[in-house]
Amino acid sequence: MKALRLLFPYLRPYKKKLILGLVFITLFNVLITTVPFVVSGIIDKLRKSPPDTENILLDLTILLGLTAIAGTFLFLTRRTIIVSSRLIEYDIRNDLLAAIQKQEAAFFQEYPTGSLMALCTNDVSSVREFLGPAIMYSANTLTSFTFVFSAMFSLHWGLALSALIPLPFMAYVTYRVGQKVHAAFKSVQETYGELTVRSQESMSGIRVVRAYSTEKYEQKEFELVSKQYAQKNIALSRIQSLSMPAMMALIGLSNVIVLGYGGYLVIHGGLTEGILVQFLLYVNRLIWPVAAIGWVTNLVQRAAASAIRLRSVIYREPVYHPDFLQSSESLTPSIEFKNVSFSYPGSIPVLYNISFVLQEGKSLGIVGTTGSGKSSLVSLIPRLYDVTEGQILIGGKSLQELPLSQLRNAISFVNQEPFLFSMSIRENIAFSVYNCSEEDIVSASKSAQLHDDVMAFDKKYDTFVGERGITLSGGQKQRTALARAIVRQPQILILDDSFSAVDTVTESKILQSMKEVMKNRTTIIIAHRLTSVKNCDEIIVLDEGRIIEHGSHEALISMNGLYADMFERQKLEEELQIG
Repeated sequence: MKALRLLFPYLRPYKKKLILGLVFITLFNVLITTVPFVVSGIIDKLRKSPPDTENILLDLTILLGLTAIAGTFLFLTRRTIIVSSRLIEYDIRNDLLAAIQKQEAAFFQEYPTGSLMALCTNDVSSVREFLGPAIMYSANTLTSFTFVFSAMFSLHWGLALSALIPLPFMAYVTYRVGQKVHAAFKSVQETYGELTVRSQESMSGIRVVRAYSTEKYEQKEFELVSKQYAQKNIALSRIQSLSMPAMMALIGLSNVIVLGYGGYLVIHGGLTEGILVQFLLYVNRLIWPVAAIGWVTNLVQRAAASAIRLRSVIYREPVYHPDFLQSSESLTPSIEFKNVSFSYPGSIPVLYNISFVLQEGKSLGIVGTTGSGKSSLVSLIPRLYDVTEGQILIGGKSLQELPLSQLRNAISFVNQEPFLFSMSIRENIAFSVYNCSEEDIVSASKSAQLHDDVMAFDKKYDTFVGERGITLSGGQKQRTALARAIVRQPQILILDDSFSAVDTVTESKILQSMKEVMKNRTTIIIAHRLTSVKNCDEIIVLDEGRIIEHGSHEALISMNGLYADMFERQKLEEELQIG
């Protein structure tokens, strides 16, 4: 079980608790193993004529005391081992989230959201069951076997050996069932990941589903994956259902052997009736520990399958190694691209030999045809992806030399598809700023031309926006994301087509108010509407991943190239709309 080695480091912080739990389970089994001895004495005393009533009552009192104390130790076992497993589950879930957060963007193309949700729920729970119940019941089984067999051999070694005849068969059944459970549970978990992906995407895209009237199709696809998941769970249950009956049958065989051979010994004076009953009680005392072998085997196999899936994420090395130590040196927000080329994993290059310099406090507009590489270019600056060739410098330093936290703390990035969280507008705007003041929130909202819209809501800034901002319009979502970027007061501001969902009048107001925001701040604006970038200090035009034009708005117009053609077409479209 190499996969389970991942889990061992999580046991160390709780070593004392776990050892204490093992001590408690040992004491429980010491006491519970004494119970058949007391019962044997009571039976032999009852056989006397007249019965030794006084000593029988004393033995019954002792029996009651042993049971009560043993129950207390069993309770303490659960309080230590099971509680520790819950704390370990907490640690694993935190480490899993930390591992996910440090991965590069390409990781999330490999692992869909639903698959990660399955890891955080089912897989972590399966691992916890191994680290809690499986450890507890394994220790219980081991100590039960040790004390029970020791007691049995001390009474009559021949009868004890006869009771062990089914043991090799138990071991074989456990081994075979365990193998099948491991394979079946791994398949179940993979299908569960597909199921969560399907349901998550259907619910997140419910507007699109309804717009295209594809509810029946989505339901059919979900039912198909759900049926596969149910079938694989049923197959797993069938395998697991073999374990308990097989174990009970073998325990029953032990009982028959003990009764047959033990009865023969009693008839011929080799044993007393009390000792035979004691033997039977010991054999039946093994029913739960033996049954637990099969159950623990299932837990171990399930945990091993889940540990492999968790290990693939927790131990996955990102393309770059995030350094969350803040540098003491200040960051100069000048940006330089030196012969940068970039391609996504497994695809052809999308950027070719990009070179430009953006001085501190200046603004750069990036325009071009759809698919020309605009968004890919700016995603390289905060190291969402790393360059394939060439070098990017911030303040004269290579991105690889800068601590990742320092780099990203200096940048506010507004994506073309803004993501809002299921919280209030206020909380969304102040998302990355601790102790953000109301004044700063309102100021940023005004700069993004969002304030008037917010004040029209019944709950103002306390308005709950729903998942992904579902209660807001596209333009309101973009302006909320813009306010979130502004309130951070970043050194570098990147706007990736952030005005596409607003009308030209609102865009003009935003750009006017953004002049103050952009002052002394390095700014990059990607836009399809050239009115968004024409006042930038510099503009670059991309086409098929290459810079084909570079200069100010006036200089690019005078070139009569692609930029001038785009400008004339957009101006004509505006005139036609007005007309």
